[in-house]
Parts: sequence; structure tokens; C-alpha cells
Amino acid sequence: MSIKVGIVGGQGQMGQWFKRFFEEQGLEVLVTGSSTTPFSPEVARQVDVAIISVPMHITEQTIRDISPHLRPEALLMDLTSLKKDPMAAMLQYFPGEVVGTHPLFGPGLETIKGSIMVLCPGRGQRWFNWLKDLLTRAGAIVQITTPEEHDIMMSVVQGLTHFVLIAMGTTLRTLGTKINELDDFATPTFRKLFGQVQHLFNQKSDLYACIQLRNQANQVILAAFEAAVADIRRIVANQDAPGLISLMEENRRFFNGFRLVAPRSPEQ
Repeated sequence: MSIKVGIVGGQGQMGQWFKRFFEEQGLEVLVTGSSTTPFSPEVARQVDVAIISVPMHITEQTIRDISPHLRPEALLMDLTSLKKDPMAAMLQYFPGEVVGTHPLFGPGLETIKGSIMVLCPGRGQRWFNWLKDLLTRAGAIVQITTPEEHDIMMSVVQGLTHFVLIAMGTTLRTLGTKINELDDFATPTFRKLFGQVQHLFNQKSDLYACIQLRNQANQVILAAFEAAVADIRRIVANQDAPGLISLMEENRRFFNGFRLVAPRSPEQ
């Protein structure tokens, strides 16, 4: 079976990455879309698999626009960092098979081997099984979940993490920190954290804004973070050493025995 893949928004970094990936799997790949022309109806009508890889704020509109031009037996999937709203749009506007995906890696990765690819089943099994098998054979770790569970997890993994880094960067800027003088005093921990702050601000600001603003689960996570900061700030302001030690010990007990390990690739 000769499968033709179409990437809508394929001129972007992730679109180009997946173009190379699918071509390496022996598939024909058509690329369509730019900032002015999101997709080509002619291309849409040709493909067996249509992949939405556009900025998050135009994902749902692109899904609505392209769906009438797809063949009913095709697969419609997306690469968006959030899943609930894009999945709902795909299921609403396209009657065929639907899969939501989120690659938990960036376009700087050389290979998908050993990296996590989230799949959210939407409608149908034939294309879902095809995609899962293709990714697994290429060495990806496939994580299957619901759109709702995905977005809750991302509110911690992305929402909270990015919020902390944005807040740290903003604090350094508003304090007028002399960055060039930090090198002589930086600890290894600070260097790692500072590197992550720098990396974040060198990425596309609109993507990080969408991740913060469009994930409804972030509200609960960030409210808890705000309360934790206020509590720690109160302890420090009151010079409450026993209180801070108690808090640190509670956290130590919570994290004791847990650690994040590198995911195991399928052949391990």
C-alpha cells in the first residue's frame, strides 16, 4: 500500500522534521502551507494522511478549513502541544478517522528513537494502529492517553515549568541583574537553570504564550504554585527557621523514592 502524507504548515521547523521522518520511513510527503496560505485544497484531496502542523492559535481554524477537502477514508491528525480543543475540532469537522499526537521533543532532535510520542485515539482503529506501529518500529516510545489527561499532565510538565522560567527571567530583568558578572559566582545548579531560562526566551514567544493561556488545567496548577510561593515568602519574612525546615522535610518525604528515569525504547 502506497501511502501519501500531507503536512499542513510543513514549512515550519516541526513540519520539516516530520517531513524528513516520514520520508525516511519510505512514504511520499507533500508539504503545503505558509503564513498567508494555510493549505492547498488540491494537496488535501491527494493525501491519505493529513497532518496539521500550524501555530496553535490557528490550529482549529485550519482544521475547519481543510476538513471538507479531505477524502473520507483519510486520516486527520495534528502535532499540537495541547490536545483537548484540537481533538474536539477534528472530530467535529472531519467525519473520518482522527488521531491527536504530541511529540514530546523539539525539531533539534536527530532521531525519534528513544523519544516520547503521545497518541490520543479519536475515531477509528485502522489508521491509529498504522501510526502506532510505524512510530514503534522507528524506535519511539508511544504513550497513549486521552486529550483531557494529556492536558492535565502538560499543565505540570509545560505550564508550571515554563511559568517558573518566565518568572525567573522576569525577576533577573526587573532587578537589573548584571548577567556578565554572574559567571564568576554561578554554581552548577544556577548555570543549568540559567541556561534553561535563556533557551526559553530564544524560542517562539507566541508558542509559549499559547501553552500558558490556552490550557485550562494551568489555572489549578498556577494557583497552587502561587499559594506555595506566598507560604514560603511568609516563612522567610518571619524568619521562621523551624517552619522552613518543617516544609523542607515534608517535601523530602514526598519526593523520597521517586525519580524520573529515561524512557525505555521498545527494543530494550
